[in-house]
Amino acid sequence: MGCPYVWGAKGPNQFDCSGLVHWSYAQAGITLGPDTYTQIHQGAKVAHGNVEAGDLIFPEAGHVMLAISPTQCVEAQQSGVPVRISPMPASYVARRPMA
Repeated sequence: MGCPYVWGAKGPNQFDCSGLVHWSYAQAGITLGPDTYTQIHQGAKVAHGNVEAGDLIFPEAGHVMLAISPTQCVEAQQSGVPVRISPMPASYVARRPMA
């Protein structure tokens, strides 16, 4: 939380969106693809009512968030905005890499 957004950064002190997700899963010993376009094809699709902590949330092309509950996500959104907790977006595609 609070780490700066830097495009292409994979952590641990600065992140972009896919880098944050990649690094977070790596801490649990799980390897994900290095970018949003790879991550969106990993795991199983999750219905909106079934989102759990750890699911990948894709609110738009080129952006990924990490669900921490059915109503909140952690994200590295854009330059000038540090890593933060955000509300679950109204529209998204969700994937569960460990499904």
